[in-house]
Amino acid sequence: MSSTEHSAPAVPHPNAARGTLLSQTLILAGRNLTKLRTSPQIVVFSVLQPIIMMMLFMVLFAGAVSGSQAKYLQFLLPGMLAQNAAFMVTTVGQAINSDMEKGIFDRFRSLPIARPAPLVAHILGDMPRQAAATVVILLFGVCVGFRVHTDPLSVGLAVLLVLLVSFAFSWIALTIGLVADKPESVNMLVMILLFPMAFGSNTMVATDTLPGWLQAWAKINPVTHLTDAVRALLTGPASDAGSAVGATLLACGVVFAVFVPLAIRAYSRRL
Repeated sequence: MSSTEHSAPAVPHPNAARGTLLSQTLILAGRNLTKLRTSPQIVVFSVLQPIIMMMLFMVLFAGAVSGSQAKYLQFLLPGMLAQNAAFMVTTVGQAINSDMEKGIFDRFRSLPIARPAPLVAHILGDMPRQAAATVVILLFGVCVGFRVHTDPLSVGLAVLLVLLVSFAFSWIALTIGLVADKPESVNMLVMILLFPMAFGSNTMVATDTLPGWLQAWAKINPVTHLTDAVRALLTGPASDAGSAVGATLLACGVVFAVFVPLAIRAYSRRL
C-alpha cells in the first residue's frame, strides 16, 4: 500500500515580520539621508540657527539673570539643547507633507511594505541632522566658555536624552504633516503646538522667576524636565538628574502612546 507524504505548511518565523519592517524602514531612511547629502544647507542652517539664538540670548539676558555671560552660559546651554529638540522636528512634518503632495506615497501604497515603515523612516532619516546639531551646539558652547563638570558617560546620556525627546516630538510633527493641507501650513501648526512648550519652560530663566500661572505650566512641561536633566548631567551633580530623567522618559512614553497611533491612522486615511 502506497502512502502519500504531505509536507507541513511553512510556518513563518516569529521574527520575520519584525525583520522585514526593520529592513524596509532602513532602506526608506536611506532615501531621506540622500536628501541631506544633496542639500547640505539644511544641516548647516539647523546648526547655525540655535547657535545664533544662544549667543543672542546670552548677550540680552546674561546681565539680568546671572550677572555675567560666563555664568549665564552654564545655565543657558542645556536649555538651548532642550529647546532645540522641540524646534528641529518641524522639518519632519514638512518633508512628509511634501512627499504626500508630490505623490511619492502613492508609489509606496503599491509596494508590499509595512505601513509604518515610511513614517518611521522619515524620522530616522532626520535623526543624523538632529544629532549633528546637538553635538555641534555642545562643542561650540565649550569653545565659548561652557564647562562640563561631570563625566563622559553623563554627557553621552544627556545627548541621548535630547535625541530621544526629539524622536518623540517628531511624531507630533509627523502627525501634523499628515493632516495639514499644504507644506506651508505645517510649520505654523507645529510652532503653535510646540512654541508654548519650548518657551514656557526654564530653558532661559529659572522656574521660580516666572509668573505663578506660568510656573504651574512649566513644572509639568516636558521641556522643563529635559532641561533639568541635561543641566544636572552636564554641570552636575549628575546624581540629581534621576527624577528629571524619569519624568522626561514618562513624557516621551505618553507622546509615543498618543501620537504614534494618530500618525498611523492619519497615514491610512491619506492613502
